[in-house]
Amino acid sequence: MDKTDVSHVEIAHDPHRDTDHIGQIELLRNNKVVLIPTPSADPRDPLNLPPWRKWILLILVSAYSCTAVVLASGMGPIFSVVVQSYPGQETKANDLMTYPTLFMGIGNLISMPWAYTAGRRPIFLASMLLLIGAGIWCQCSQSLGSHIAGRNIMALAAGQSEALSPLIVQEIHFLHERGRKIAWFIFIQNIAAGIFFVVSTYMVSAWGWKWWYGFFTIMNTVIFALAIVFISESHFDRPEEATRGQAPLDPKVIEAMANATVTAHGTVLDVAQYGPRRWKDGLKPWILTPRIRDVPVFYKHILQGLCVPTIFWLLLLNGAHLGVYVFQSSTFSSILMSPPYNVAFTSLGYVQAGQLVSCLIFLPLLGYGGDVTIRVLSSRNGGLYQPEYRLLMMAIPAVIGTVCGIIYGQAAAHPSSWNVSSIIIAYNASFFAFLGANIVGITYAVDSFPQRAAPFLVVICAGRGLISSGLSYATLPAV
Repeated sequence: MDKTDVSHVEIAHDPHRDTDHIGQIELLRNNKVVLIPTPSADPRDPLNLPPWRKWILLILVSAYSCTAVVLASGMGPIFSVVVQSYPGQETKANDLMTYPTLFMGIGNLISMPWAYTAGRRPIFLASMLLLIGAGIWCQCSQSLGSHIAGRNIMALAAGQSEALSPLIVQEIHFLHERGRKIAWFIFIQNIAAGIFFVVSTYMVSAWGWKWWYGFFTIMNTVIFALAIVFISESHFDRPEEATRGQAPLDPKVIEAMANATVTAHGTVLDVAQYGPRRWKDGLKPWILTPRIRDVPVFYKHILQGLCVPTIFWLLLLNGAHLGVYVFQSSTFSSILMSPPYNVAFTSLGYVQAGQLVSCLIFLPLLGYGGDVTIRVLSSRNGGLYQPEYRLLMMAIPAVIGTVCGIIYGQAAAHPSSWNVSSIIIAYNASFFAFLGANIVGITYAVDSFPQRAAPFLVVICAGRGLISSGLSYATLPAV
């Protein structure tokens, strides 16, 4: 967006105003977008990063999330081959698919409080190291029990792809662009994952399933090396009024504007006071001093999030959509390879390719479409934005997910009466529904409760893992 399309709002802070829920704020003024949060004059403010640096950060976070998702929950296309390595333990082997979603949720509960108090960068890098180590463990496992344990540890590290990754993305972007930036994060993550789903069957056929882990471990090592350089700390302490697009009047800043350095959004940078941003500033392992007392406070905020009706509702919807998707990803290969469909093993990856189509529809419809929707509704409301505008987009994934879940169940139960496309389309449409529930949940939680974005993201992302794990664990043995 050109810097002429945005403006700053500089008004006094109201001490009597609720600071937990953002409520109704001014997003448009004279047809110009108000920057929310208000960026500071510090060049080290993540909001002041140049666009190219933000894109590199977004791509690396998406790449990590891609490999995390593929490793933790993308075994569906190759599951039938993996099971053959454990004869007589077919039922127990289902734990390879069901437990990771549970441990991804647990990983969020363990790591996010420390990301909250110690910073995003150290926890992100530590998660990547754990993901690399767990990948080596799974590749070298000699028994089903060891394989399951390795995948559970891997899922602990992969869990940060659900809450920490979108938290990093939203912290370096403004409210008016969060929808499309989070959509780009999800799009890149799942487009790449879809490609890997397609080639996974060929990789396993050529190398065996153990080198499937080896390939992604090598890839994660490369991502980790790049992350050390480019994934800088995204947390920045800013006054509460800044989260509402309000900046206290500062005569010194106004006086310096004539000869100031400005960002792409027109933010005035006070280089004289803060100094320029240097490369080594982003290479420090951490820049925050951990405060242990903040950890129990974080868990208290998680419990409070469960008491917010809209957050709890979004948790249930996300858990239901993810549970249906995990169930379908665990069963579609055996259904399609059995009569009357008789789909070849090497063709199962192409079924996953439908997720590429889902992503291509998702990005403009729910990503850019969501941002356009809130801008139009804010314009009709005198320029005032309400976070609840985000919830309107939930109607699309809710309807699609419900209808396609029913179609998948009927086609799986009565294959002779349904075409093979019923399984394929319903499966990929359910994935689209989960993506939709995901982006609505993330953007609403961040927009509505900016001061508690991290714990409320854990409520949605960790909670849905627990719900989906319970749903899939209870239903898979009955199939």
